Amino acid sequence: MRWQVGYLRQALGRYETLLDGLYGDTGRREAERLLRRRLYEAIAAVYPALARECARRIALEWR
Repeated sequence: MRWQVGYLRQALGRYETLLDGLYGDTGRREAERLLRRRLYEAIAAVYPALARECARRIALEWR
């Protein structure tokens, strides 16, 4: 499950271009976390079998 979620995140996660307009490391870092969370939530919604791995990754980022 780990590699599947990782692959989907890489394939779908072209959010770097969305973040190019942000200035400062703090704002950019938080925006990246929020976008990754939304991406994991979207993956879990489309692929319920991967929901547990997505939840694990979200929990790791929000510690």
